[in-house]
Amino acid sequence: MVRRGVRPVGRDAAGLAGGGGAAGVRDAAHATGADAPRWDSVEYWRAYLASYSIDVLRAYENDDWQRISDAQRAAGWLGCAGATEEQLAATEERLGTRLPPSYRAFLGASNGFSHLGPFLYEMRTTRSVGWLREAEPSTWEIIRQGGPEEAAYMDRVLLISDVADAQYWLLDPGDVSPGGEWAANIWASWYPGLRERRASFAALVADERRSFEQLRDDG
Repeated sequence: MVRRGVRPVGRDAAGLAGGGGAAGVRDAAHATGADAPRWDSVEYWRAYLASYSIDVLRAYENDDWQRISDAQRAAGWLGCAGATEEQLAATEERLGTRLPPSYRAFLGASNGFSHLGPFLYEMRTTRSVGWLREAEPSTWEIIRQGGPEEAAYMDRVLLISDVADAQYWLLDPGDVSPGGEWAANIWASWYPGLRERRASFAALVADERRSFEQLRDDG
């Protein structure tokens, strides 16, 4: 399958966010103070995702099961063209809310992405992201049955993942930081309830990258 918007990314693109290629971006992702990552920056996300793409493609170089297309392998890039401001504004109008900063910047860098986590194969785009109750009503009906608190949570969350191994990436507009970030979480059928709350979409991505690296190194 050839994905629309696949474009080549130079191997030195990863250095944009911290120098030293992929390792530099990983180090920058966990820095603090003046060197802290700019998760609200489209340019930072482009560099971070370029580095992540290289790592994933190397790990799955001989693994056809991972649904990576020939076009993605040739480009060295698992993302798409970034969303335009018009696309982002249209999505926010449809949803009736402004998107949190780190997720908005991510979409601006890549409007869709493959393998953002070990068990997540495709992210939703500006056209398909939606409230869980509307985007996946049958799933919503099932997973909101954990009690009143969980039902209220599932009734309000935004679904941002698409194709995955029975898991759903969720952003919570009812749990917002002073900087406008929405708390993030994952629900999956293969463990009970929600996983540990993350403070933002960016924090969730960073944690899932660490999980990918641990699985890669242990394998």
